Amino acid sequence: MSLKNYPQIAIDGPAGAGKSTVAREVARRLKIKYLDTGAMYRAITLKTIRNKVNIDDLKALEGMLANTEIELDEDKRVYLDGKDVTEAIRQPDVNAMVSPVSCISMVRRRLVGIQQKIADESEGIIMEGRDIASKVIPDAHFKFYLDASLEERARRRMKEQLEKGIQLAENKVASEIASRDKIDSSRDDSPLTVVDDAIVIDTTAMTFEEVVDKIVKEVSVGLR
Repeated sequence: MSLKNYPQIAIDGPAGAGKSTVAREVARRLKIKYLDTGAMYRAITLKTIRNKVNIDDLKALEGMLANTEIELDEDKRVYLDGKDVTEAIRQPDVNAMVSPVSCISMVRRRLVGIQQKIADESEGIIMEGRDIASKVIPDAHFKFYLDASLEERARRRMKEQLEKGIQLAENKVASEIASRDKIDSSRDDSPLTVVDDAIVIDTTAMTFEEVVDKIVKEVSVGLR
């Protein structure tokens, strides 16, 4: 891929670090494609919940995956088997199950393959998730790792849920995020990690605009 015309940007980080909102705005400013890989794992998780699939039953899971289609359109809407699930994948029941589902190698192989195909076919792309720089597009031109304190990430998640009309206790949200951190960082297949050449940004005390500006500046300088 040409760096000048088709930059590939990878953003990794834990839950609540601001990856999705930041990546969307960076994509808008740089006029490149944005792919929320986390939404894809959430869609699979939602289907396991709705279909009552036991995630330890690999045969049942394989059958479900073989008959699953996930699409993300230009308006950032997420479609599961042709139905809009954009709001449904952000509900608490999905939040609680997405990390265990994401740990399953069969699920990761299926979605990573789709993500890599999208990256290869895109004229510039920014992707965010847990293993973008380490697994999905390891040759990305720009790699970032966004982080924040557990307290700040819990605050952001509570605010996000409240905007959807969902009220959760702060200690419950913090506990859930801490659990996701542990699962995501210790899983055998593509764990959450900071690659050696990533630019680490602690967003705890930064505004949204400051984070976006920093990434856009780093990419703009690299494109010169």
